[in-house]
Amino acid sequence: MNERINWMDWAKFLVVALTIPCHIPQERGAQPVTYFEVFLLASLMFNSGYLKKERSNLKEEIKKYWYQLGIPYIAYNIVFFPYWLAKSYIEHCSMPSISEAIRPVYGTLLLQANNSFAEELNPVTWFIAALFIMHLLLDICLRIKHGTWLMGSLCLLAMGLYVVSKYKGFTTHYVAVGIFKSLPFYYMGFLCRKYRVFEICNFKKDMGWFLVALIISIILFEYHANETSFLLHMLSYFPAVLFGLLAFIYFCKLLNGVRSKVIVNYSNGTMVFIGLHWMMVGCIRYGILRPFFHVSGDYIYTPLEAYALGGLVTLFLYPIILFFQAKMPWMLGKRG
Repeated sequence: MNERINWMDWAKFLVVALTIPCHIPQERGAQPVTYFEVFLLASLMFNSGYLKKERSNLKEEIKKYWYQLGIPYIAYNIVFFPYWLAKSYIEHCSMPSISEAIRPVYGTLLLQANNSFAEELNPVTWFIAALFIMHLLLDICLRIKHGTWLMGSLCLLAMGLYVVSKYKGFTTHYVAVGIFKSLPFYYMGFLCRKYRVFEICNFKKDMGWFLVALIISIILFEYHANETSFLLHMLSYFPAVLFGLLAFIYFCKLLNGVRSKVIVNYSNGTMVFIGLHWMMVGCIRYGILRPFFHVSGDYIYTPLEAYALGGLVTLFLYPIILFFQAKMPWMLGKRG
């Protein structure tokens, strides 16, 4: 068995824990949520690429992806459906019709699509589908001549398509936009592991690089957020993401000496965060905040409230992760 990378356990835990408040409705421009929004997806994809192993048997790889990603994608959307029905009943005071109820089913089959006949069910699970596709893209490129150049070209193409999609709005599909935004950082993670970048942890050096990357990322983020020219706004996007990602990596490396079984369990349960946190935030809103504190369905949270709610959801998820580890490992992307 390969030795665990402790700082990566911290990275896997922190990125999903911080993603929760970013998904909670807040005022546009609220800090620090907006800053985190810029690079957390890239960090999540970087982690996935860093842990991606290069193997020779494509058929076995696809089978592994089915257990790791395919089954959880289906399972967490099935689990989400009763919540969707209950939410629909609370908001409209009636159960949806058959034609309305089938829309999220189509949306799930189309990887969280929204169109005239389909709508998203469990929106965050787009990440699982996108990761499946990116794993396959990388596997194919690794097996063909000049595949490295092809993968690099795909990353550049993805960046260009993201800029075009922001300008023209030619697609709003979660999976497509997510791949456009994050494929370069997924591949970056794979290359960093392959060439042993970030392998050695040195507290003083990592602290220095963390501070440098943090300062540059904040400067770039402020420029990106306030630039009115679309071209300059988008040209500053990927550098801002890159330095935010580097600051996050070096911060996690600073935690490498802190070992915790709780963090390891959370790291193993990142799929639970992805699959359940949206539903748990909604359950707290509709099951506690709305009936007891009269919070409306369209309430906009303050950053403090969002982080408090995110921390509460993180605590609630822990026993679920332990239960899945013991009884239902396929919910974590593992074979039973």
